[in-house]
Amino acid sequence: MNDYHRLTSDQLAALAGGAGDVSAIAELNASRVSIHLLLLVHIVRSWLGEPAERDTAVAVLAACQDADPDRIARLIGDPMVGAWLSRTSREKSRPGEFLQLGNLAAAAAVESGRGCRVTGWAHRGRMVLPTLGTAVLDDEASGPVRIDTSGGLTVTSASGVATALVEGVTWWPLRRLRARHGGQECSVRLEDASPYRDGYHAPPSERLDDAEAAYWQEQFDRAWQLICRYLPERATEIALGLRAVVPLADMRDRSSRSATARESVGAMGVSRPASAEDFAVTIVHEFAHSKLSAVIDVEPLYRPGGTERHHAPWKKDKRPTSGLFQGVFAFLHVAEAWRRLAAEPDLAEVACAQFTELREQVSVAYRSLAASRELTVAGAEFVEVLGTSLRRLLDAPVTPGRAGPC
Repeated sequence: MNDYHRLTSDQLAALAGGAGDVSAIAELNASRVSIHLLLLVHIVRSWLGEPAERDTAVAVLAACQDADPDRIARLIGDPMVGAWLSRTSREKSRPGEFLQLGNLAAAAAVESGRGCRVTGWAHRGRMVLPTLGTAVLDDEASGPVRIDTSGGLTVTSASGVATALVEGVTWWPLRRLRARHGGQECSVRLEDASPYRDGYHAPPSERLDDAEAAYWQEQFDRAWQLICRYLPERATEIALGLRAVVPLADMRDRSSRSATARESVGAMGVSRPASAEDFAVTIVHEFAHSKLSAVIDVEPLYRPGGTERHHAPWKKDKRPTSGLFQGVFAFLHVAEAWRRLAAEPDLAEVACAQFTELREQVSVAYRSLAASRELTVAGAEFVEVLGTSLRRLLDAPVTPGRAGPC
């Protein structure tokens, strides 16, 4: 358990019931910052490189944090920063990964408008500043680089080749997906640069060209309209908690894929969306996984290392309690999303069909989850609230082809 951060019983009940509790999402966001800071301290203490390089980067981060704590907390809490911290903490055999601390410090300096000179790391001629963008270097090797944010942004490779960063030429800023419906706005990063965006079951895409990025923006805007109109409580929490969408590479079978990773809570990997409704449901689905992962880091809902295995209708193999919990929680969100989307006339028939199938699948999996002996007290209470939501869905009438909620 994260002893510094707590979720009240009301917040846990709201999260389990799908109420979109603003205070709960804010607490989960704050808990990510604390977890990342603990990992950052571990990396600093386990440093494999030159101590002076570490100390300079730490001093820059500390100065930026003192000057603008909220901005730097948001940077440190970023999902791609979390992925770097988690992997580097586990895999201590690659000193180059530690030098990404300099990249983080330089990003903090740029965000704070401060000058700094730090040692960072470039991978195959690309140097990424978290949340900001990618420097395209003249030297295409991997290795340490000197990053200078004083009077512009300049990166010098180990061979002495200096690259002054010019937007669109040697500097590729990260793009954002932005949408607004009424008073509800959402802005998330289109993450196609970070070397730590590959933690999904499909590889990430290469950097998108402008036309493809525009397609993602169009689909995101249309998806956001659907979420806001039919799932306003989902819109509230997604706007607060979703930080990045990682485009996944097209697979040979052209199937739609999406995923989240425990080490990058707040991000989701998504294959090219085929339609606004699919994108909307995928966002709801994957954010539910991300949200539950954040909850479990604050309040364990099941005992770790359990040996129980459960049947889940959406998987061929039996699932541990952890996987079943994630599946029930996420697919309950998806079933509710399709039920609401049936109010969109053009989607009524397919939405009702999806809803009918999913609620039956969740019902089967829920019975197994509720019977698990590996749930904690908080987990059992959480599952009880999930059961209330499920019963409401099971009682909902279904009229395929009729405009309106199923």
